[in-house]
Amino acid sequence: MRIWTKICGITRVVDAVAALDAGADAIGVNFFPKSPRACSLSEARDITDAVGARAVVYGIFVDLSRKAIARVVDQTGISGVQLHGTEDLELCTGWSMPLIRAVPVRRRAQVEDAAVLLRRIGADADVRILLDSPRGGGSGTRFDDEEVGSLDLSQMIVAGGLGPANVAEVATRLRPFGVDTASGVESRPGIKDLGLMKEFIDNVSSA
Repeated sequence: MRIWTKICGITRVVDAVAALDAGADAIGVNFFPKSPRACSLSEARDITDAVGARAVVYGIFVDLSRKAIARVVDQTGISGVQLHGTEDLELCTGWSMPLIRAVPVRRRAQVEDAAVLLRRIGADADVRILLDSPRGGGSGTRFDDEEVGSLDLSQMIVAGGLGPANVAEVATRLRPFGVDTASGVESRPGIKDLGLMKEFIDNVSSA
């Protein structure tokens, strides 16, 4: 099974294009103002224009209303929504585009609840759960893999502390639907290292 790959925290057109040229399936732009990878609306529009139909561009949101998210979608042309806050089930439904719901993994029960959430939303909905570090997106730290041991992650995305050095081993062991990285392929926050992105994606392909 081929593992889906997303490069998150993109802030520049050149990095978005390079990620896709290297084989990424999707990219993410961050609209959380406190993030060191925060992307302006105009930057996001430039990125989505450059990407076009090549891949889904996910916008990362933290505790915004449906109306506020929809406004950003209209202004930037992003083609996917990623929720990273305490949003409820209702906000995970009713979108006409792919959606990712991030879950910080502190204990096994959270992952089991996430699987239930997927089932409640429905198998036909284009929704994925992203398992992230308890310290949050972009922290560069791993969650405890023992919390997901023996669980079926074939419909989930694994993130948190992944880089070229460990992604193949993690993907081989956990067998998720996909993997996601931000800080693991950067020269500094928000600026991607083109060599690291290619190495990361090549290593995912070998998993």
